[in-house]
Amino acid sequence: GVHADAVVLESPYTNIREAAAHIPITKIYRQFPGFGYLILDSLALGNMFFPSDENVKVLACPLLILHAEDDTVLPPHLGRKLFETARSAYKDKTKVKFITFPEKLGLGHDYISFNPELPTLVQ
Repeated sequence: GVHADAVVLESPYTNIREAAAHIPITKIYRQFPGFGYLILDSLALGNMFFPSDENVKVLACPLLILHAEDDTVLPPHLGRKLFETARSAYKDKTKVKFITFPEKLGLGHDYISFNPELPTLVQ
Protein backbone atom coordinates (compact mmCIF):
# COMPACT_ATOMS: atom_id res chain seq x y z
CA GLY A 1 0.00 0.00 0.00
CA VAL A 2 3.02 2.33 0.09
CA HIS A 3 3.96 4.14 -3.11
CA ALA A 4 7.66 4.64 -3.83
CA ASP A 5 9.01 6.57 -6.80
CA ALA A 6 12.07 4.31 -6.91
CA VAL A 7 14.14 1.97 -4.76
CA VAL A 8 17.95 1.96 -4.58
CA LEU A 9 19.66 -0.97 -2.88
CA GLU A 10 23.34 -0.70 -2.00
CA SER A 11 25.25 -3.98 -1.50
CA PRO A 12 22.08 -5.99 -0.98
CA TYR A 13 21.55 -9.68 -0.39
CA THR A 14 18.71 -12.04 -1.23
CA ASN A 15 17.68 -12.97 2.31
CA ILE A 16 19.34 -13.18 5.71
CA ARG A 17 19.77 -16.95 5.61
CA GLU A 18 21.68 -16.83 2.35
CA ALA A 19 23.69 -13.82 3.48
CA ALA A 20 24.69 -15.52 6.73
CA ALA A 21 25.77 -18.58 4.78
CA HIS A 22 28.11 -16.48 2.62
CA ILE A 23 29.56 -13.73 4.80
CA PRO A 24 33.27 -14.25 5.50
CA ILE A 25 32.92 -14.31 9.29
CA THR A 26 30.96 -17.58 9.06
CA LYS A 27 33.48 -19.28 6.76
CA ILE A 28 35.25 -21.16 9.55
CA TYR A 29 31.95 -22.30 11.07
CA ARG A 30 30.41 -23.54 7.82
CA GLN A 31 32.57 -26.65 7.89
CA PHE A 32 31.20 -27.85 11.23
CA PRO A 33 28.17 -30.10 11.50
CA GLY A 34 25.16 -28.24 12.79
CA PHE A 35 26.06 -24.89 11.23
CA GLY A 36 22.78 -24.85 9.30
CA TYR A 37 20.74 -25.70 12.36
CA LEU A 38 22.57 -23.63 14.97
CA ILE A 39 23.11 -20.50 12.94
CA LEU A 40 20.87 -20.41 9.89
CA ASP A 41 17.78 -22.08 11.35
CA SER A 42 18.03 -20.04 14.54
CA LEU A 43 17.67 -16.87 12.48
CA ALA A 44 14.34 -18.16 11.19
CA LEU A 45 13.26 -19.22 14.66
CA GLY A 46 13.91 -15.65 15.77
CA ASN A 47 11.73 -14.36 12.92
CA MET A 48 14.76 -12.87 11.19
CA PHE A 49 14.14 -13.32 7.48
CA PHE A 50 14.78 -9.99 5.70
CA PRO A 51 13.37 -11.45 2.47
CA SER A 52 14.63 -8.97 -0.11
CA ASP A 53 14.21 -11.66 -2.76
CA GLU A 54 10.48 -11.84 -1.98
CA ASN A 55 10.08 -8.09 -1.55
CA VAL A 56 11.48 -7.20 -4.98
CA LYS A 57 8.89 -9.45 -6.61
CA VAL A 58 6.09 -7.08 -5.64
CA LEU A 59 7.74 -3.81 -6.65
CA ALA A 60 6.57 -1.91 -9.69
CA CYS A 61 8.70 1.21 -9.33
CA PRO A 62 12.21 1.52 -10.80
CA LEU A 63 14.78 -0.56 -8.91
CA LEU A 64 18.50 0.14 -8.92
CA ILE A 65 20.88 -2.36 -7.34
CA LEU A 66 24.46 -1.26 -6.67
CA HIS A 67 27.28 -3.60 -5.71
CA ALA A 68 31.07 -3.31 -5.59
CA GLU A 69 33.05 -6.23 -7.01
CA ASP A 70 35.45 -5.98 -4.05
CA ASP A 71 32.73 -6.25 -1.40
CA THR A 72 34.20 -8.63 1.19
CA VAL A 73 31.19 -8.47 3.51
CA LEU A 74 28.42 -9.54 1.13
CA PRO A 75 29.53 -11.22 -2.07
CA PRO A 76 28.45 -9.50 -5.29
CA HIS A 77 26.79 -12.70 -6.50
CA LEU A 78 24.05 -12.16 -3.88
CA GLY A 79 23.28 -8.75 -5.37
CA ARG A 80 23.33 -10.25 -8.85
CA LYS A 81 20.98 -13.02 -7.75
CA LEU A 82 18.60 -10.43 -6.26
CA PHE A 83 18.72 -8.53 -9.55
CA GLU A 84 17.84 -11.68 -11.50
CA THR A 85 14.93 -12.38 -9.15
CA ALA A 86 13.60 -8.84 -9.57
CA ARG A 87 14.11 -8.85 -13.32
CA SER A 88 12.17 -12.07 -13.73
CA ALA A 89 9.26 -10.64 -11.69
CA TYR A 90 9.05 -7.23 -13.35
CA LYS A 91 6.79 -6.86 -16.36
CA ASP A 92 8.84 -3.88 -17.58
CA LYS A 93 12.41 -5.22 -17.47
CA THR A 94 13.84 -1.76 -18.20
CA LYS A 95 12.85 -0.65 -14.70
CA VAL A 96 15.42 -2.96 -13.08
CA LYS A 97 19.11 -2.02 -13.24
CA PHE A 98 22.21 -3.59 -11.74
CA ILE A 99 25.41 -1.58 -11.57
CA THR A 100 28.69 -3.02 -10.36
CA PHE A 101 31.75 -1.05 -9.43
CA PRO A 102 35.15 -2.49 -10.34
CA GLU A 103 37.64 -3.58 -7.70
CA LYS A 104 40.12 -0.91 -8.74
CA LEU A 105 37.83 1.75 -7.23
CA GLY A 106 38.24 0.20 -3.77
CA LEU A 107 34.63 0.86 -2.74
CA GLY A 108 34.16 -2.43 -0.92
CA HIS A 109 31.01 -2.83 1.13
CA ASP A 110 30.81 0.62 2.69
CA TYR A 111 31.96 3.23 0.20
CA ILE A 112 29.72 3.10 -2.86
CA SER A 113 28.06 6.28 -1.63
CA PHE A 114 31.43 8.06 -1.90
CA ASN A 115 31.69 7.43 -5.64
CA PRO A 116 31.48 10.86 -7.33
CA GLU A 117 29.56 9.34 -10.26
CA LEU A 118 26.77 8.03 -8.01
CA PRO A 119 24.36 10.98 -8.37
CA THR A 120 24.50 10.66 -12.15
CA LEU A 121 24.00 6.91 -12.00
CA VAL A 122 20.98 7.25 -9.72
CA GLN A 123 19.35 9.82 -12.02
